[in-house]
Amino acid sequence: MAFDDQRGRVERVARDTRDWAERAGEDVVDRLGRAWSALPRRGGTGDQSEAPEPDDRELDDAALFSRDRQREAENLGHANILVIGQTGVGKSTLINAIFRKPLAVAAIGRPVTKVVERFEDPDVPVTLYDTKGVELGDSKRRVIRDYKRLIADKRKGRPEEHIHVLWYCMDAGQTRVEDYDLEIMAELAAEVPVILVFTQVIDDERADGLEAAVQGVPLVGAKAVRTLAQPRTIGSQTLEVRGLEELVQLTNDILPAAVRRAFVNAQGVVIELKVDQSRAVVVAASTAAAGAAAAPVPMSDALLLRPIQLGMLAGVTAIFGLELTGDQVRGLLKAAVGHGSMELAGKRLVKELSARMPGGNVINAAVAGALTGALGEAYVRLCAEMLRRQAAGRPMPDPEMIDFLMDVYGSLLRKRA
Repeated sequence: MAFDDQRGRVERVARDTRDWAERAGEDVVDRLGRAWSALPRRGGTGDQSEAPEPDDRELDDAALFSRDRQREAENLGHANILVIGQTGVGKSTLINAIFRKPLAVAAIGRPVTKVVERFEDPDVPVTLYDTKGVELGDSKRRVIRDYKRLIADKRKGRPEEHIHVLWYCMDAGQTRVEDYDLEIMAELAAEVPVILVFTQVIDDERADGLEAAVQGVPLVGAKAVRTLAQPRTIGSQTLEVRGLEELVQLTNDILPAAVRRAFVNAQGVVIELKVDQSRAVVVAASTAAAGAAAAPVPMSDALLLRPIQLGMLAGVTAIFGLELTGDQVRGLLKAAVGHGSMELAGKRLVKELSARMPGGNVINAAVAGALTGALGEAYVRLCAEMLRRQAAGRPMPDPEMIDFLMDVYGSLLRKRA
């Protein structure tokens, strides 16, 4: 069993690495294209190398960042999750504990069938199809027919409109698993991956009994994910939140690669998933920066790299799902890609690399890639720290964001020099 688990983890890593490399390759081409298209057009037929370069201040970094962030958010894809469970099992509490915005809000639900409502938020790239409640008195065949019709109808559309996974929620406090539940899970497992979720788990022995009753149903993970979405106090004992990270990770593992970034953006539980996806963006940007700097273009490297670096920062922000104010964006961009910071760091790197490498565009490419990679990694760490503090109820002050970014950035450059 341990060997199978280890092999499964290795296979997931290999699959994720392959997907990561494919996306990075596409991103490199895209970001290089943006860099070239961002170059100012020069008139005349004389020597273009002598034409004056435009002042960097003519380009509004915040506006470019905002545009790129919107584009990156639109490219995240869209994930769709069907959530089934009887009334009172705690579906809404579970959903709102997992996603970075409360999606299970009655005011935003729209009927889809007699037993299904659609919940979504324009800023969150995940749609939930939540059941109004699967009750034992309902006609089992009618309920199953409604679910299958929904899944089939969505399958006719684009891949990002498909139902990608089903969470079947059961209250772990119930005394037995009904045949009603088992038949619904078994029939729907033939249509879409099914994850069984035990909610409100406070007694593992009772959960063990329920789990034994579902043996034979083809579930993802082969067993239930045991969750407690909110802390529970029983007498003098407080039970902590549990199982949310496991549910998020399992869901992420089985989602198609095309919509995985959407789910990673939407969930607010496993920050490391956001970090991993963001590093693919940083790798692509670093490669694009090196390629742009290696080309013999008569243009300031700082001006050439700006669209790549702004796109990188915007892409990372989109994956993390961060909502930054205008002042925060301007402050961070001024520190990261404004006058002075990149140039000084570049000069230090050039000095170090000149002693070990041939000159010319080779050094320019190495410096551009290193600067962009260090900046991207520093920003990824900043975003992760901001979310951790936010979850702890201690938001990071704006000045500290800039100090954190530049401290990590400088430290990374010193290691790479």
